[in-house]
Amino acid sequence: MSVFRGVLTKSGLLFTALTRLPVSSLARCSSSVEKRALWRVDEANPFVEKPQAWVTNLCSVEEEKTGIVDLHPDVFRVAPRLDLLHRNITWQSVYRNVQMTKMLTRAEMTGGGRKPWPQKKTGRAHVGSIRSPQFVHGGFAHGVRGPRTWFYMLPTAIRLKGLCVALTIKHAQNDLVIVDNFESLSSNESQFLRDLADKRNWGYSVLFVDASNEVASNLVEATAPLPSFTVMPVYGLNCFSIMKYETLVLSRAALDVLEERLLHHLHRSSTLNDKYRYMDMKNTILGEAAPEEDAVQTPFI
Repeated sequence: MSVFRGVLTKSGLLFTALTRLPVSSLARCSSSVEKRALWRVDEANPFVEKPQAWVTNLCSVEEEKTGIVDLHPDVFRVAPRLDLLHRNITWQSVYRNVQMTKMLTRAEMTGGGRKPWPQKKTGRAHVGSIRSPQFVHGGFAHGVRGPRTWFYMLPTAIRLKGLCVALTIKHAQNDLVIVDNFESLSSNESQFLRDLADKRNWGYSVLFVDASNEVASNLVEATAPLPSFTVMPVYGLNCFSIMKYETLVLSRAALDVLEERLLHHLHRSSTLNDKYRYMDMKNTILGEAAPEEDAVQTPFI
């Protein structure tokens, strides 16, 4: 049995053979293939391909495969739409940019703004204030008026499809790793985790994703001195972070939660075109400051 690696090219996904698994290894893992109940997948359709991934642990530096898990084709086997991926990454890069520069006008400049010379009998142009834009230390006529943001809301359907495209590319390029749990990490030393990543060809940067924000203490202590190793809960997973790191490591619990949430929104009956209007969220926004009672300072809303 051969293991293939998918490389994303301009013409599509190009799969190349990496290694050939021995028959003994295949027979040993065939009994540990986990048959997951994949939602809305026609088992009788021979043309529906269910992707699979190895399940490993973090007990030792050497990679030890403990089984094979089935992945949902609607999440990990979609068309590689690079345009959707580009829209998601551009959106995440733009909404974080805030221009804080604010140029003062002639009315906002300090000083009284006296008249530089008399109105008549000087032969010069009529000027009313030393803070006029044509003078040094004068106000700006058409300056930048910050804070300014370029925020816009990307449609929910585009964000969902972009996330599925990013996960598909990671799986096709053999950069997706599934582990049983992060509690199996036997050491909290950063050098041990670095040696483990080098031995398993994870690359320079690794993103660990767990089902909740309560992660194993050994993993947190091991990744703290390593700036290129990051731990993230599953609800914070996004296209920018997936493509930023070379390897994506998911726990089994995070895989279940991720597939459940994505499939729920992909196949839900209600519309994905949320309007995000202020009037719809007005009661919630105003209710956040309701418990704050201050006689001097009014609550900031």
